[in-house]
Amino acid sequence: MVLNHCTACDVYGIDGEARKRIPVNCTGEQITLLPGGEYGLSDSAKVRIDFFDSRMGYLQTNCQLAVRKNDDPAIKSAWVADCNILEVLQIREMRRFVRVGLGKEVVMTLSGKGDFEALIQNISEGGIFFVSTTQVQWGDVVSFSYCFIEQEYRLEARILREEELLNGRYGYGCEFYELPKGAGRDIRQFVYLREQGRIL
Repeated sequence: MVLNHCTACDVYGIDGEARKRIPVNCTGEQITLLPGGEYGLSDSAKVRIDFFDSRMGYLQTNCQLAVRKNDDPAIKSAWVADCNILEVLQIREMRRFVRVGLGKEVVMTLSGKGDFEALIQNISEGGIFFVSTTQVQWGDVVSFSYCFIEQEYRLEARILREEELLNGRYGYGCEFYELPKGAGRDIRQFVYLREQGRIL
């Protein structure tokens, strides 16, 4: 499998819970993890790794790792791990749903960093794209409140894509994470009505 637009991955522990975010270098079919010297990766016959590719989406995989000392001066990592994808468990594409413009300012909350202001530029049943001067990381979960039809919901969204914009701003593509009951229905209705020009 070729991942031409992937720069990071999450490596899971034996328990399937603990994750380590590690930079990735992809050249053709060669996938190399760059753990530096602090992550303590070891050779693994089968390990769960999630890749984010800005073109393909979010890939959940099982991989084989072979750790070795880096001999390429162009790569700034003391140790590297050659990665072979054994199987792809799931691919979540970036855009599966109809998106509509929103242009609404909200206050978002990020665990450990508190509240920050953001502008939601568009929304779909699957997620949002927002812009902020606050920098967050791929995989972080943000939360915010919004009323789509009549009821206000507290929503959570996971960061899947980051874009560096002008004037110290960042854009983030997110997918909704564990929507509360009724929220998916109201978001679908909201998107439909807005696309039809029946609500502003």
